[in-house]
Amino acid sequence: MEDNIDLAELVKPSILTAQHGNGKKRIAEATESLQQAMHQFVELLNDRARLFADSAQFDSALQDAATIRTLLPGSALGYLCTGYVHCQQGCYAAAVAMYDQGLEAVPESDAYYKHLQQHRLTAIANNSKRVDFISRLPLDIVVTNILPRVKPKCYSESSSPCEHLFVSRTWQKRILQQPDGVNFDFGQEGRTFKKGHDELVRCASYVQSLSGAITGEVRLDELFSRARFSNLKQLDLNCAFSIPHRPLLNGLRMIADSLTHLVIDGYPCDIKLRDVLESCPNLILLTTEEVAAVLPSDACYPKIMHLALHSISDTAPSHDHMDDLLSRFPSLVSFQITPMPESSVLALLPKHCPHLQILYFGSLEFDSSKLITHPGRKGITMAEISGEDMYHQDDLIRFLHVHQNSLERIVIDAEVDVKNRAWKLQHEQVIPEDEEDALLCSENDPTQSETSFPQLVDMVVSDPVPSKSQALITRIISNAPNLKSISLPHSHLEEPHIADAMIDLKHLSKLRVTRSKSRNFVIGGVAKFLTSHITRGLLSTLEELTLHANQAMLEVSWIPLVSNLHCLKNLELVSPDISREWFFILKQIGQGCRSLESLKLGTKRCKLVDGSIESLDELMEELQEDIPKVIIK
Repeated sequence: MEDNIDLAELVKPSILTAQHGNGKKRIAEATESLQQAMHQFVELLNDRARLFADSAQFDSALQDAATIRTLLPGSALGYLCTGYVHCQQGCYAAAVAMYDQGLEAVPESDAYYKHLQQHRLTAIANNSKRVDFISRLPLDIVVTNILPRVKPKCYSESSSPCEHLFVSRTWQKRILQQPDGVNFDFGQEGRTFKKGHDELVRCASYVQSLSGAITGEVRLDELFSRARFSNLKQLDLNCAFSIPHRPLLNGLRMIADSLTHLVIDGYPCDIKLRDVLESCPNLILLTTEEVAAVLPSDACYPKIMHLALHSISDTAPSHDHMDDLLSRFPSLVSFQITPMPESSVLALLPKHCPHLQILYFGSLEFDSSKLITHPGRKGITMAEISGEDMYHQDDLIRFLHVHQNSLERIVIDAEVDVKNRAWKLQHEQVIPEDEEDALLCSENDPTQSETSFPQLVDMVVSDPVPSKSQALITRIISNAPNLKSISLPHSHLEEPHIADAMIDLKHLSKLRVTRSKSRNFVIGGVAKFLTSHITRGLLSTLEELTLHANQAMLEVSWIPLVSNLHCLKNLELVSPDISREWFFILKQIGQGCRSLESLKLGTKRCKLVDGSIESLDELMEELQEDIPKVIIK
């Protein structure tokens, strides 16, 4: 006997091969009563399912509808009921699928067969409806809240096609009203622009920013001949040396009317700076790599505000060359150049570029769009001084003196040459090297007035050898009363003068001590600095501390002092190895630094040595009782 019982079979009329008395009549009556009870039961389930659906109790409604299909699999009623529930949910595609399933399972003679057909057509129509909410909402809501979630930061043919632009004219208008418009990356092209890139060509008139790489014999003008890029403002190209010279410049001329930002890196054939500037007369920002800084004899480019010239020559640009180059760009707000020119060029900047605010001298930040400038302000606010050649100390002293009232951040990664100097640093003061020089004062002579850096809040020192730069670093720190953040190698803290100057700072809240070449960690300067903040107790301003450490630092006695910094909120110990010795120190820190909110240990792909992983989980649980955020990398 089968365990699975088909309830529909139970209510079918029975065929009797034998009968007892009036049993046939009574069986027929009983079967008819069962049929009536079954239909009544199904009708009640159908009514309840619809009531559940109307009350948004969709799980219960679908359960009742499924029961109807089980009881009467050959009836359209169960499929109609399930489709109704899906429609109430707004799931019209699921409703259509259910109606299709019913039309296959139910005979055409069923009383509800035509109902299935009608409801299927209605569900298909509803599934095809689209409500264009974007055209009805206020513009500011669409631009600031909706489109950033829908539109990718950068379109490409492979991952992010421009489908949103072609929903309707209203969508096009709303998307194009965004400040940054459409950004598109065509990837890498090494063959030809005569074919392919259909998505890019399709939305050419909407593209405001375009990026990609071209190699081989690719001709840039072939791309811009296929469509009109009338709104293209930014172009970021990575070029191979083999690309044709003239087609590249012709392509730039074709978009010159709208183009204001251009980045060309890689090895862009044998073009010169004059070629780029003559092809694109409306540029505001220009970044180049391996483009020789050759200019016409009498040309000037007042529209250029951001200029980054990387690898303009194999040797350091001379003073005379830079004097001529800078004189052509009187409106510069940011300037970046490598290789490092002669340090005497620093004195030319106020003369030729009075509006300059950001300087990368001997280094480069490729993404100039991240640079923050302030219209109308004069004086350099951010300076990064680096390079492989040495800086004459006099040039640095003069530069710092001229920009003392505007500097907010300075990065020094340079060796200082103290030979053949006119001035020397003594007790944080600038004095003439010879007494005779004292009689010859110039307009910006730092010996004639005090030098102070009231705006300086962030200082980074990368030079690992402090012997020649120590006096200069000490002078800056001693005369920057509002410094809040300092990053420097451990070797500089070995110098007592630098540590003493840092102790006197009243607003220092962030200290980053990077690794130095020396493995001999001296106690003096660091311990003295930490002890001063421990002594201040709750009045200490030090809240963030980053230490680049190694196993040698574990033997340094000033490391346990960290656990007594009661105001410390964020601590990061950057170490390539994590051993058991670290665990004892971490426990001390967890118990001592009562204000600590975040603790990080290790570095990317650091090694766990000496079986330390066995104790790691236990340590994490113990630390997290005192510190909200603990990260072991």
